[in-house]
Amino acid sequence: MPTSPNQRMKLLYLMKIFIEQTDEENTLTVKELLTALSEYGIIAERKSIYSDVELLRLYGLDIEMHRSKSCSYYLASRLFELPELKLLVDAVQSSRFITNRKSSELIKKLSSLTSDHRLSETG
Repeated sequence: MPTSPNQRMKLLYLMKIFIEQTDEENTLTVKELLTALSEYGIIAERKSIYSDVELLRLYGLDIEMHRSKSCSYYLASRLFELPELKLLVDAVQSSRFITNRKSSELIKKLSSLTSDHRLSETG
């Protein structure tokens, strides 16, 4: 298989995809993971995704498989749970000594700790 310049970054992009796009309610199949990787210019084979997921698990990501008609994967646990992030966002928003600009920056950073699907739930 020909390699693209981004090919060496496949594992990092796969981790990014799990962090940004998956949670308990939003899982991705291997086919969807391949499509997501292709958006970064990475061509991969189905079989390689299984070993990549296992490597990410060994690294410490809590990736779980959901079985239904087809198998799909998601990041099961994160540094902060959604209620904790909501609490932190509320604290930042209600703080009188943080400027609006700094408040927005902090909320953006906190929002990066959850999936894109749950972003609207944090603030």
